[in-house]
Amino acid sequence: MRLRPSHVLLASIALAGCEKPARVELDPPSLRFSARGQTAKVHATPYDQRGKPLPDLVCKWSSTDDHVATAAGPHNEATVTAAGPGAAGVRCAVEGLVAEARVAVRLVSRIAVDPARLDLQVKDTPEPFALRVDAFDDAGGLVAGKTAAVRCENEAVCRGDQRGQVWPVGGGDTRAVVEVDGARGEVPVHVADARSAALKPRSVRGDPMAEYEKLVLDREKAEKAAAAKTK
Repeated sequence: MRLRPSHVLLASIALAGCEKPARVELDPPSLRFSARGQTAKVHATPYDQRGKPLPDLVCKWSSTDDHVATAAGPHNEATVTAAGPGAAGVRCAVEGLVAEARVAVRLVSRIAVDPARLDLQVKDTPEPFALRVDAFDDAGGLVAGKTAAVRCENEAVCRGDQRGQVWPVGGGDTRAVVEVDGARGEVPVHVADARSAALKPRSVRGDPMAEYEKLVLDREKAEKAAAAKTK
């Protein structure tokens, strides 16, 4: 007996609906975060026994520990968000199969600041002192790529910036507070006033870093102009 076209179509739909996944691959297979709130995408691809992708099969996303990382998203792509320190698994469940991507969240828990004390001079031209700040995670590992924020308790003596620098602006003693992702350290600061007699009576106003960058830019322009004249 020959099947009518409508029967063939129904049979094809039934066979397509019976496709079962043999495995599910996650890309990437692992994630590492260094701050709360960081996010990354994970994509899942189910395959049948012959290695054919099954894009119509949809993941149910979950995390083994929502206190470490959460996972949510439409279809087969999830957004993973770091929630706290530790290790967890982000899971995609499809038709009884479960694939898992490992997630490690390592947060900055302490910092080391060098030097441990600053003896600086405020001069006629503002000049910063760059601190060396090393950040370490909760497992004791060095965390790269972090920038320290610095502020001085007495801004009449020094000022900090978001680049790990201290700017001396007036004679006296204070403390510089250094922070990286909530981990904090303090450095005693002594500043001697070494300005010329003409400038010593004046107080530093505004942003010393902005003034310094302007001086550097003006100096570079003058050097380029001088070099152009000699050609």
